Amino acid sequence: MKPENIAALADRVADIRILREHHVWAAADLFGLDGLDDRSRQTRRKFRALMEADALLDAVLLLAASAEPPRQVENLSNHAGHWVCAMRYATAGASRSCTAEHADLATAVLASLLASFQQPSTARRRRATPFLQHERAHRNDTQSRDH
Repeated sequence: MKPENIAALADRVADIRILREHHVWAAADLFGLDGLDDRSRQTRRKFRALMEADALLDAVLLLAASAEPPRQVENLSNHAGHWVCAMRYATAGASRSCTAEHADLATAVLASLLASFQQPSTARRRRATPFLQHERAHRNDTQSRDH
């Protein structure tokens, strides 16, 4: 997965009104959903079924769960007609969260997923685009939040 490809897709997604099927397929190609092991094949079949059902949001959530490391939606809210999605994942003893905002729900989720694969400096540069991205690092806060 090349960071410049992720950045290019993030730029394209920032400029769309609503998420379309080809954007989700582009993300799936970036994330290498076509692996050769049995788990990857099962995930690919499930992904195809979701795409055939036009369940784009569910397909994006499957991409997030299948990512390495897995991502999950931490928070999802609507503020003044814009969806704000925070995507959380764990890396090397730290928990990170990336947030994106977009008028379309599925697009906000995909944008936060893409932001989670970008370097923090790249995500900060993108704040001038139509959706906002933020990243923050949390050390050892996962355990304290679970109790």
